[in-house]
Amino acid sequence: MNRFRKIVRIVWPLAGLTFMVWLWLSFRAQNLPEGVMDSDTAVTVTETRQTITFQPTNPSTTGLIFYPGAMVEPTAYAPLARTLAEAGYLTIIVKLPWGTAPLASHEAQLWQTTQAHMAAASEVQQWVLSGHSRGAAIAARTVFEHEDSFAGLVLIGTSHPKEAAYSLANAQLLIAKIYATEDGLASPAEVEALRLYLPDAAEMVEIEGGNHAQFGYYGTQLGDSAATISRDRQQAETAAFLLTFLSNLTP
Repeated sequence: MNRFRKIVRIVWPLAGLTFMVWLWLSFRAQNLPEGVMDSDTAVTVTETRQTITFQPTNPSTTGLIFYPGAMVEPTAYAPLARTLAEAGYLTIIVKLPWGTAPLASHEAQLWQTTQAHMAAASEVQQWVLSGHSRGAAIAARTVFEHEDSFAGLVLIGTSHPKEAAYSLANAQLLIAKIYATEDGLASPAEVEALRLYLPDAAEMVEIEGGNHAQFGYYGTQLGDSAATISRDRQQAETAAFLLTFLSNLTP
């Protein structure tokens, strides 16, 4: 028995450490297209401690702010952001404080950063807020509290808003939700059950065969299901809808 306990004392912490390392590696950006973070004649890419900005050479009057998923390396969303920027839309990935913005004070800090970057982009006349997973949940709460600051909201891979206290059912801006049939963290059934907290006119976009993690370029995620389409296809369908959404808002 004593020997068994000694083995447990050794193996248990080792297993825990192994799991934490795997989790950390899983949320790192993976398999990014070559050059996606490089500036060129069409897009200037700038990364700071708080943001990654994709600045088009010839910007539209509409821009997009994007909040990443919890603990996901923000560059995992660079391919999507660059695609939007190449079409002329200034796109700013705003990093979540502590990687997940766990406290209300962190969400307030995130909003301050967002406001500052919106104010600095004088060429942009209207903004769309978007995000994936926890980033989308925070985006929904941000629009609930600051609706007048945005022309649109696109929620990706989330069932939020989940409660009447943050209902967007009466919101006046354009709202869309993109979800995937194989998403194990925001299932179609859950998305549909919480549809009542979005406006009747909100557009619901289903990606057949997609899952949760393929909305970004990172590894597998606990609780997620296996996708039956490629990451590239899921990304292309997501980008195509976002481009349509943005173009419909742009004069």
